Parts: sequence; C-alpha cells; structure tokens
Amino acid sequence: MKGLKIGNVELENRYILGPMAGVTDLPFRLLCREQGAGLLCMEMVSAKAIMYNNRNTEQLLTIHPDERPVSLQLFGSDPKIMSEMAKRIEERPFAILDVNMGCPVPKVVKNGEGSA
Repeated sequence: MKGLKIGNVELENRYILGPMAGVTDLPFRLLCREQGAGLLCMEMVSAKAIMYNNRNTEQLLTIHPDERPVSLQLFGSDPKIMSEMAKRIEERPFAILDVNMGCPVPKVVKNGEGSA
C-alpha cells in the first residue's frame, strides 16, 4: 500500500489508529503497530491536566520507541492554556499534534471543549 505524508511526517501506509479515550493506551497502540498501523494516535489529553502536571496524564503521554510515529490529540477550552501546553508538548517526541475540535461527548462539551 502506498504511504501517506502529513506535513513533514511520512507514513509507511495509510492505516491510522484514531484517538479513542479509554482505548488507545500504550499496550493497545503497540498491538496496532504490530498489526501494521502506519500512525498511532494516543488518547485525547486535556491541556489543563498537562498544565497541572497530573500524574495520570503523564502516564498517558508515555511513548514507547517502537510506536513512532505517534500523534497526540489535545483538547481544552482556553486558547492561552492550549497554546502554552502545545509549546510544552513540542519538547516530546510526538510526530503530530492534533487539536480536538469535534468531540461530541457530553462530558467534554459541557466544559466548552470538543465540538462545543
């Protein structure tokens, strides 16, 4: 299968694991890589949780060398916090930063995030 290029990131194929909260944890991503996924997406992560150095969020941000390239999906409602946390994330080895603007889950939308 022909590869795909997203910005400056070249993927070996077009099989992309979508970000799914509560599903796309590290073991699942590694399994998907083993099965041939060209890009792995992590669970969506709250910009505020990164700002507060939340321990659970830090665990979510763990990247295994075998899963690259990997994409992170960031969500939040405050543009300033989103911008600051995106800059902080640049220090990590994510190939792509995806800003979530479409999650319809009521728990996310009620906070003015996602598709709100």
